[in-house]
Amino acid sequence: MNLFQRINAVRSKIAYVQKDKSVSTGQGNYKAVTHDQVTALVRQHMIDAGIVCFPVLVESQSIPKEEGAKQFRYEATYDFTFVNMEVPEDRLTIRIQAHAMDNADKAPGKALSYAKKYAVLKLFEIETGEDEESRYKEAEEFDLEGWSEKITAAGSKEVIEYLYFEAKKDAVRLNDAPALKALGAHVKTVLAKLEQPQ
Repeated sequence: MNLFQRINAVRSKIAYVQKDKSVSTGQGNYKAVTHDQVTALVRQHMIDAGIVCFPVLVESQSIPKEEGAKQFRYEATYDFTFVNMEVPEDRLTIRIQAHAMDNADKAPGKALSYAKKYAVLKLFEIETGEDEESRYKEAEEFDLEGWSEKITAAGSKEVIEYLYFEAKKDAVRLNDAPALKALGAHVKTVLAKLEQPQ
């Protein structure tokens, strides 16, 4: 196989990696995919496909700390070359820019890890997200209004209790305790009206 066929073989094995690391920005948090996570995901597939990758530093600079700042900024540009190990001249190079902040000597390593992670994610077209199902559909929500209408229209205590039982399963599945509490209050109101003499 040529290099592009090998890359395609790896793509066929990996579709998704979940963001699992919480990163603090000082003003909030966000989820991220780590370098080690991506490496663990693709390493064996690259070995099986006979693809080797190596980085080359193109240029870099360290920007001194601003007055009062705790960290300095390191900026770098890397070429990542992906090679067909059976035909080494069959290769593809991706250029990635990266930067990192640090207060000691770890910034260059951080920038290299960041650049390699994105070179791999983009070359092999690996999706990232909060969770796997979010790739396919919007988060499902408990239909409080729909269940309330059904319960209001029910003509007997037995039907109301059955509908509430089914709605409760739905709410528990979706982990929506506030909606279940609101529906429970609605059920009590409907039952109270049903029990009033006509």
